[in-house]
Amino acid sequence: MTQGPYLLGIDIGGTGAKAGVFTLDGRLAGTGYGEYRMISTVPGQAEHDAEAWWLATVKAVREAVRDVPADEILAIGIGCTNGLVAVDRAGRPLRPAIMLWDQRALPEVDRIRNVLDADRVFQITGNPVAPGAYSLPTILWLKHHEPETFRAAHKLMVPGGYLVARFTGEFTIDHSRASTTLLFDIRKKEWHHPFLAALDIPEDKLPRPEPSDTVVGTVTAGAAALTGLRPGTPVIAGCMDTIGASIGSGVIRQGECFVIMGTAARVSGPLERAQFDHRFMNCTHVLPELWLYIGAVNGVGSSLRWIRDTFCQREQEIADAAGGDVYDLITAQAGQAPPGSKGLLFLPYISGERTPIWNPYARGVFFGVTLGHTRNDFFRSVLEGASFAIRHVIELLETDDGLGIRELRIGGAAAASGVWVQIIADVLGKKVVSLTQSHTEVLGAAVLAGLSQGVYPDLPSAIAKIVVPGKEYEPNPAAHAAYNSLFPLYKTLYGEVQHHFEELARMDLPQVWITRGGQS
Repeated sequence: MTQGPYLLGIDIGGTGAKAGVFTLDGRLAGTGYGEYRMISTVPGQAEHDAEAWWLATVKAVREAVRDVPADEILAIGIGCTNGLVAVDRAGRPLRPAIMLWDQRALPEVDRIRNVLDADRVFQITGNPVAPGAYSLPTILWLKHHEPETFRAAHKLMVPGGYLVARFTGEFTIDHSRASTTLLFDIRKKEWHHPFLAALDIPEDKLPRPEPSDTVVGTVTAGAAALTGLRPGTPVIAGCMDTIGASIGSGVIRQGECFVIMGTAARVSGPLERAQFDHRFMNCTHVLPELWLYIGAVNGVGSSLRWIRDTFCQREQEIADAAGGDVYDLITAQAGQAPPGSKGLLFLPYISGERTPIWNPYARGVFFGVTLGHTRNDFFRSVLEGASFAIRHVIELLETDDGLGIRELRIGGAAAASGVWVQIIADVLGKKVVSLTQSHTEVLGAAVLAGLSQGVYPDLPSAIAKIVVPGKEYEPNPAAHAAYNSLFPLYKTLYGEVQHHFEELARMDLPQVWITRGGQS
């Protein structure tokens, strides 16, 4: 067993809760995972049972700390995906959490634009008025379509803050996640009262904003009994998952770039000035002199998981019998297909899309299907489509925003797939460095917890001590040439079919979702 003291990181993602216990030099001493499922019973719905977040976290933490003395865990950091959950005074959910993929709040975007000046919103918050990525449309949907829940809500919480409340009883939101509400002044780092007043949102329903590495409470006796932690263990405000990933990736200088391949992918890096591109999400950084841009690409891990769940029952059975990973079997088959998948293109918009098209109605598209295409080609085209989406974001950063990006660091589940990482390198024509630490967000949250306890002199020192880059992948010139031929068609294809997406959505979505908002 590794020697303490230790730091505990937790991440609430799109499909499960991860926990990792780390030594102060970043070695993994214990890990745990608890899975939960999306609630999507009608088109456009994307909810989570927030109680399932807590139960999955309890499971993950108990597994992670099984062989670690509880009194040697110095502090806890929590990272999270985006969603909104209304809770009572005890921190218990009043209804299922509405997640960032949910489409019911689309009409509220127009309401915001009618009440607030969109340019002013971007000036104050650093983010555009758009659906999917931001909390404000969902807050307004709740206010207008479930007023009894809105009135009963003690606080409107994001996933990380919700867990902090379950651990500590304190209702907080870290600055980075507050940046994605459209109600937070990204420069002053406080709620923007004129927006609250104009939209009639009581400030007392919002959690208290705090810097990510600030201790906001300690583990209660009740939470300790469930998780195996020590009562009184400090808990920090935490961070959005991308902030955790930036730390876990070792990316803290402008021009450096990383991508985390989860349910969604985030292509991200630091900015030295508060000059923002409206096609990107933007948030505060842990370092006060920096900000972070985020190119959020929805259909990455979710596309591969859809392939797994829909077409790969055989591979799942083989993996279960052999104790292997079903994704290894899928990507190995993809590796048997040639670059370009014999001209089969995939638009990975199965959950709508954020950066750069910001179209919640967008749909996934397989284009160019012939009798000559095999399962291997379809599998590879999904990996290539996600890689093209990443290239689309990188291209904007370089051509429009003047950021020179020489290499890409990659973490998350895809970092373990040599096939997929090589495809990304070939599509980009850049060196890609995989990260040896598979729990990148969890590690970043743990490092922030360490900063709160003064175990590192500063963030750069912590990163230099902890982050260990892994294998380097150089692009194959022939494969890159093939992808250079296909990439313009990939971009053109969206423009050719985009006008059909909303038409399809309005055929599928019950009218109640469009005009009145569906009840869950």
